[in-house]
Amino acid sequence: MGQDREDRQGGGAGMTGHDGAAPPGTPAPGAQPPAAPATPASFEDEIDAAISYEKGLTVKALVAIALVAVILALRVYFSG
Repeated sequence: MGQDREDRQGGGAGMTGHDGAAPPGTPAPGAQPPAAPATPASFEDEIDAAISYEKGLTVKALVAIALVAVILALRVYFSG
């Protein structure tokens, strides 16, 4: 189905309404693409804060796993 909501018969790949010009907003051939905007410092600060938070969660998880391992080892050792 096309943009005009009609199902055309035939195997052609013809386009209607195309005059060969580039679509609006397309840069000219050989033109430099626009530079990416610089990231604001606050965004970098948020990323740093998120990374440090995740590192803290990792440390807490490792401590919890170590405590469970110690408790299991003590139980196995003393129960026989």
